[in-house]
Amino acid sequence: MSERDAGPEDALDTDLDQALLRFQQTDLEWGGGLANHGPMAAEALTALGHPSLIQGLVDVYAARMPPLRSGQPIPRAERASALGDAKRLPDWVATYDLEIAQRPWRELLRDELPRLIPGLFAGAAHGLLRVAHGVRAVEARDTKVRRRELALGLAYWAGRYQELPGTPGARPRAGQGVAETFAGLQVVPPDRRKPGLFFDAVRVLDADFAAWVEAFDAGDRAPEDGVHEICRASAQLYLANPGARIAYVHCLTAPSALRLIGHYLEPSERGVAVGYALQAALALDAVSAGEPVDRDDPEVDRLAASPVEIRYRAACSVEEHAVKMTEACLREYAAQPDPIFLQAAADAAVHLDSGAGRGGKC
Repeated sequence: MSERDAGPEDALDTDLDQALLRFQQTDLEWGGGLANHGPMAAEALTALGHPSLIQGLVDVYAARMPPLRSGQPIPRAERASALGDAKRLPDWVATYDLEIAQRPWRELLRDELPRLIPGLFAGAAHGLLRVAHGVRAVEARDTKVRRRELALGLAYWAGRYQELPGTPGARPRAGQGVAETFAGLQVVPPDRRKPGLFFDAVRVLDADFAAWVEAFDAGDRAPEDGVHEICRASAQLYLANPGARIAYVHCLTAPSALRLIGHYLEPSERGVAVGYALQAALALDAVSAGEPVDRDDPEVDRLAASPVEIRYRAACSVEEHAVKMTEACLREYAAQPDPIFLQAAADAAVHLDSGAGRGGKC
């Protein structure tokens, strides 16, 4: 039996499969460029251990989504030039629908990831995120609807492919690791910032940003350690910038997503991916950072003492960012325990549900 034929082809007997099928009838974006978070949040609810709440998410979220548009597969010779052409998102859906029907999904993933990693910021990193959640879903249970979810993630990544200024680590400066690169970053002054969607806001980044990114020194650290360092720095920044919580959600969730797909990359490619994840987090920090705020939040502090309660509070919110941020923070905590991740998860569960400090659009 081939990989494509493995598993119950049309099984829709789980809350997640039913939700994915519903969301796959909706477009990749809504509201002029906002990513469709529905399938990612549904998968994250499963990871949080609360799949019974998925239907509530579908009821709340799917109603805002327009229907999926139809397109035509892009000939292989045209695909490089079509990368990042959002007008061709329907064509990218048709392209990867065809690919996933004709090839084992693991083979497709191994071929496509190295090509897409330099444009990791696609859709404010939602291409990467949708792929990562799709991978975890299909690894858990290989069904037709889960394979298609992976195809739609790849389509969104390709259609919104976006390279940022500079090549991470191209001119490393000895000793400039992750923490030093965050600490020395020159943020964009408020009067130069561009309002709107994150993938537009970062277009103000210039040669100075590129040079700083290129000075990053990965040293001999393992890629997994690099992911942890980026996520830890991002959790700190998230807590220090309550007026821009949504930006810093993506500073953390994007690099953490590499844990879900890194095993489909060659060892050397994993290090490259970490560099681009750092670049994405730095870009969001550069256009979002405000004056750091001293925390005094007894409710968050109390909740942070109980990971089980954090999971339940975030899941019950069925707010897509609260669910995804909490799940990613707990994933990082499981990989390398650090209380900062419990603090950030608790804050997301408490405050993202209320809409406080959303500070950005994605």
